[in-house]
Amino acid sequence: MKNKILEQHLAEAEQPMKNFMADLLEILGRKACSAQDPELVLRYFGAVLSIRLVSFEGDKMNENTEE
Repeated sequence: MKNKILEQHLAEAEQPMKNFMADLLEILGRKACSAQDPELVLRYFGAVLSIRLVSFEGDKMNENTEE
């Protein structure tokens, strides 16, 4: 599945999914602000997923990656 399709699914998602994404961003943002690696590892139905915050619009992390 292409990223655009996934992004569209997220935009049209029900509220529980939007709440989940907001929680993920909050946790990853806190890790980034406290100089920890902004990454989470989730285990779901036998799969291991690694979710990493690369940048967040308007934050200092984003400014550092553009140099």
